Order: sequence, then C-alpha cells, then structure tokens
Amino acid sequence: MEKKCRINFAMAWPVMILVLRVVIGIVFVVAAYGKLLHPDVLISTVINFNILPIGLAKVFAEVLPWAEMISGVMLITGFGTRGASLSISLMLVSFIIAIAINIHRGVSMECGCFDIFGMNEKVGSEILFRDTFFLIAAIFLVFTRDFLLSIDNYLEAGSK
Repeated sequence: MEKKCRINFAMAWPVMILVLRVVIGIVFVVAAYGKLLHPDVLISTVINFNILPIGLAKVFAEVLPWAEMISGVMLITGFGTRGASLSISLMLVSFIIAIAINIHRGVSMECGCFDIFGMNEKVGSEILFRDTFFLIAAIFLVFTRDFLLSIDNYLEAGSK
C-alpha cells in the first residue's frame, strides 16, 4: 500500500507567515541600510519626486530610513509585529502614491529603493507592482495573530 504525502496546512500556515514576516523585514532593513549609508542621495531623490515641499522632503528623507530599519527589525524579531506591519503598510502606500504620480507625469528617475546594491532602479510599473505586493502582504500581517517564533508570542505567553 502506497502512502501519500499530504501537506497539513494548519501546520504549514504559521511557517508561511513567519517566512513572509522575515522576508518583508529583511527587505526593509536592507533598503534602510543603503539609505543610511547615503543620506545625501536619499534627500535629493525625495526632492526629485517633486511631491513634497523641499523642507518636508528633507525631513521625510531623514526619518524614512530609520522608520524602515526599526520596522524591519521589529518584523524580523516579531516584536510589535502588528504595529511594525502597519508602519510598513503606511510607508508602502506613500511609495506607491509617489511612484504612480511620477509614472503619470512621465518622469524617468531613480526610485532610491535599494541604492546599497547600486541597482539604480527607475520609477516604473515593476516597482509599483512589487510595492503593491508587499503592501498586500504587510496589511495581511496587520490582521494576523499568533506569530511563530516571535517576541510577541513569548511576551503574551508570559503574561498568562
């Protein structure tokens, strides 16, 4: 008699959520690291998007990499996971809006997403698609509970 291998989705689901959480966290930590290494490039990139007034663009460029880094680390460790996911969702919404506006304008410019690797990605539909995918995943994490291998679960179990 042949035995069939069956996937138990009830057991696989938490692992898939863990992978999703860690991947998004790593993406944001890597993106933040490149921006922190070259803050002057980020400031000029944000100004070049031509959406925010220059003063506000500079503040946004100074705060953004730290928000990405902190939120990414929080996702990786599973500490404040839902709040970090919400923060990342809001950042992604701002990225999507800025990219969509510049696509509509017909502007060809670098997005400033992953400068650490010298990728020099141009604003375009590929980046819009990628950010939309990450937005859907981050929103999913906002509404998810019980994160495998997370500080949140450890703290919650300790409080009971």
